[in-house]
Amino acid sequence: MSILLLAAALFAPWIAPHPPSAQDLPARLNSPSWQHPFGTDELGRDVLARTLYGARVSLLVGFSVVLGAGLAGLAVGSLSGYFGGWFDHLVNDLLINAFLSFPGILLAIAFAAFLGAGIGKVILALVITGWAGYARLARAQALKVKELEFVLAARSLGASHARILLRHLIPNTLPPVLIQATIGLASAILAESTLSFLGLGVLSPTASWGAMLNDARNHIFDAPHMVVFPALGIVVAVLAFNLLGDALRDWLDPRTRAYLLTQELSR
Repeated sequence: MSILLLAAALFAPWIAPHPPSAQDLPARLNSPSWQHPFGTDELGRDVLARTLYGARVSLLVGFSVVLGAGLAGLAVGSLSGYFGGWFDHLVNDLLINAFLSFPGILLAIAFAAFLGAGIGKVILALVITGWAGYARLARAQALKVKELEFVLAARSLGASHARILLRHLIPNTLPPVLIQATIGLASAILAESTLSFLGLGVLSPTASWGAMLNDARNHIFDAPHMVVFPALGIVVAVLAFNLLGDALRDWLDPRTRAYLLTQELSR
């Protein structure tokens, strides 16, 4: 499902039957037809084209947020867990807990309102609000991994802190962070749609699922197709990446993978 979503977003310029911003006022609010499979909006723009291009925006924001927040959280959390002491208390008790004490979407709305609308500013707002979750997970993994035998052996052989972090600690911290990042894609897409729906996200005329839902509020009853298709896009994207995260967790966990292999062989 996630592969189909990525393919639809990647090949949107070739799949879309019309340009996403092309207006045709005589054809406004038309129901789905052969010419416009998803119908048209209040300006006569093709809803299918805007839905496909909205997927590109959502995936761009999602991957950018996960990459930025994941790298920042992995770096801060690994350093905090490895060095411990006053640095760990400062990072964990002050920074991470402070960010996690606020509802994420409310904090994102506050930063988006402060920074202004636009794709880049939405990404920045979501990175600022999302890094703490990755940092908490990376810190917990670092606290466990740094006490394992191979890390203690490397330290006893005189390995530097940088070598231990880059060669031993962070590679063994990555699997749970990758799983969190996969599920975080769904959260980032949902957050971007929420901000765009509130007018704090992607600016018109750029197609965005949240902005499309905002435009459709006044036409729920006379043109329900304007609501149905962008809403389905959000549902499919969130479901796809949540399922991908669950599958990745099962594949990366050796015990779960061994259990699934045993079940397969016993059939």
